[in-house]
Amino acid sequence: MAVTDAQVRAAAKAIIATPYPTAMVYGWNVLSHKLDEWPGLFRTTDDKTHGWIIKRAGGPSEWKRLNCDRRFWIYDIWGFYGFRSGKEGDNSDEEFAVIADAVYDGFKAKPTLDVAEVEEHELLQFDLISTIDCGEETLHWLKGSLKVRLCC
Repeated sequence: MAVTDAQVRAAAKAIIATPYPTAMVYGWNVLSHKLDEWPGLFRTTDDKTHGWIIKRAGGPSEWKRLNCDRRFWIYDIWGFYGFRSGKEGDNSDEEFAVIADAVYDGFKAKPTLDVAEVEEHELLQFDLISTIDCGEETLHWLKGSLKVRLCC
């Protein structure tokens, strides 16, 4: 049986949610063009702002041998966290760095995402870590990408 996109997204969602069960993790792109709506999408039950989206961003393929192709699915994995200024040892920038490292480690520990039809994934790449002004609220924003190699 072939792997489905939904299986890969669900596995990625579980990896992120394991260390951060209160984070809002979406297996699809929930972002609108209205930046002021973004923080509300990631509001947790304890009224903090922490969330992730997992969306497919590409799908290159190559010939493995005659009549057999190898597919790759590339996913954007974006993290968001409420910005809070502070002092050394008590600020959101340091907190978000710890979160980013934990999510990276979660993916590193599961090279097949625990999905039988996934050969392996490349290491999670953080292409950008920054902040974004959402109007009345500022969010930390992490743009990651994950390349998943499917079994032939």
